[in-house]
Amino acid sequence: MLRKVEMKNMGKSDLGWLKSVFHFSFAEYYNPSNVNFGVLRVINDDIVKQGEGFDIHPHRDMEIISYVVQGELTHGDSMGNNRTLTRGQVQYMSAGTGVLHSEHNFGDEGLRFSSNMGLSGSKRI
Repeated sequence: MLRKVEMKNMGKSDLGWLKSVFHFSFAEYYNPSNVNFGVLRVINDDIVKQGEGFDIHPHRDMEIISYVVQGELTHGDSMGNNRTLTRGQVQYMSAGTGVLHSEHNFGDEGLRFSSNMGLSGSKRI
């Protein structure tokens, strides 16, 4: 079943270096009637200023897909993967039993990307 959530009802955040729109409850935005869609837990639209990003942080039991809309997304993780993605490229990461990773904008312009996370394995909602 499809569920429409209008843009004006989505969560928003502006940390200066990061502007985000949250399609589901995330970070400081909480809406008990909009927590997930099946195993899909996160769809965030992020705009990251040049030279900024998400420092190393953990995830587990999640499948994560990132899609670059504009700019460059530089990924690094505890499995030794390092890569820069550009407009139109997609990254898939399975966090499995645990991974540390970072995502930064080291490019010459603003970065806009979508991150989508779903629960994996027995952790389904």
